[in-house]
Amino acid sequence: MAWVSIEGMPSADKASRDLDRALLAIFLEAAGALIDQLVEAGIGDPADIAQRLNRRGFPCFGRPRWGASTVAMVQRRWALRHAGDGALPRQESACSPSDSVLRSATASA
Repeated sequence: MAWVSIEGMPSADKASRDLDRALLAIFLEAAGALIDQLVEAGIGDPADIAQRLNRRGFPCFGRPRWGASTVAMVQRRWALRHAGDGALPRQESACSPSDSVLRSATASA
């Protein structure tokens, strides 16, 4: 029998979801930076960006291929995360404990 957490769900399921969230955050950071560079280079159409990512073999999180809507979602999340007004604080990843020297700028400020 699996151990059950306080919320009534198996602990392994919660750990799996936590890991998925951490992996998604890492993916969004990497993909967002790459898409932002493509936009800065003058490639602004999400469908064109998706085609280029697929052609170069850049993996899409949870999907076999990039689509325009996935590119647009990453762009929205990237913009919110890096908004000048600090709308969404940066989150620590599972790879950087709170006492890590690799903390985000907002976490150390």
